[in-house]
Amino acid sequence: MRIGVAAVLATCLLSCAPGAGGRPSPSPASPPSEASTQSLLPYYGSYSTDAGDILVIARLGWFFDLKTSAYRTIYATSAPARFTIGTRFREPLPKFADLVFARGTLTIAESVRTRTARRIGLRHTDVTIPALNAQLAATITEPEGAGPHPGIVVVHGAERGERYFYDIWVGVYASLGLAVLTYDKRGVGSSTGTYPGEFPTVEALNVYADDASAALSFLAFWPGMDPKRIGFHGGSQGGWTVPLAIRRHQRGAFAVLASAPATTVDQTDLWAGFSGGGARMPTESTDQMLAAVRDNHSGYDPTPALRALAVPALWLLGTNDRTVPTAVCVEILNAMRKPNFTIELLPAGHGLLVNPTGLLNDDDQSPGLAPELVPALRAWMVQLFSR
Repeated sequence: MRIGVAAVLATCLLSCAPGAGGRPSPSPASPPSEASTQSLLPYYGSYSTDAGDILVIARLGWFFDLKTSAYRTIYATSAPARFTIGTRFREPLPKFADLVFARGTLTIAESVRTRTARRIGLRHTDVTIPALNAQLAATITEPEGAGPHPGIVVVHGAERGERYFYDIWVGVYASLGLAVLTYDKRGVGSSTGTYPGEFPTVEALNVYADDASAALSFLAFWPGMDPKRIGFHGGSQGGWTVPLAIRRHQRGAFAVLASAPATTVDQTDLWAGFSGGGARMPTESTDQMLAAVRDNHSGYDPTPALRALAVPALWLLGTNDRTVPTAVCVEILNAMRKPNFTIELLPAGHGLLVNPTGLLNDDDQSPGLAPELVPALRAWMVQLFSR
């Protein structure tokens, strides 16, 4: 199963009726270009308005407003500290707002209002994590305030992932008071070792689970951490990795699984194949597709690892996912009758963007991530840490 990072929040990582409103600004002669990772490097991170709204700037070129769920691509202008966003995820025009950075502040100039946000003083520390036949390049992002903090390790999906892919999820979890560890996959970015490949063979998943376990061990002993409140976030293919990692590591205290399959690898690929991986509407009926998925039991099966999963686990699943068969996953999880499992169904596609068809092209017209996403995650975390 091959999943692009742009969607999962995933992450962000993640995913409303987000701040689209007002009169569109005059359009330039030609559409603007997407902002580069390098151009956003001085500005990425989290910002807070006077009203307490949290805004996240991701180096991959995304803007996320946690309050409204607005999730937009950032576009460059002729001025290095000025950018724009449109009214939809990947549509630059009509322009919705200018983003202007200056001396640790972000000004969001819309046609009907202007907001100013100040950069939050998150602490970023680059570290190296020893793993089997590899050294994992990682970053620990710590929230403001005294610890000990709960923490979370973000586990990659199928892509050749680097740690900066998950800036959105870092901002979300840091806003909830968690320290976040992100890392480059082995053999990718600044990590050494051999990249196991995108296809989720049993061997590759075990390598990824070993690496995730090593990352959690490292975070558990980091100063200012609460070692009893450290868990995993796994997006898409990471949903197969995380239960295996928790079986390796008794310190794993919880799991958040975004667009994560409970089906086998072949069941999941079969479902994705009906739509060409989200490229087109299937010609088969939903009942026909689900029946075919239920009849297929080959490929890596996560059931044993899921049955053994004893920690609290939250599934964030899109009802219109064209990559993961959400309906069958819910059947499988419900049949296990595990009280530590919580399932949140969101009106979204695989990337948790609001998307009535689930097709990849329709993500571009999405106004943002599912509006239920952050509130559901926040409520679950509050309950989890109050135990």
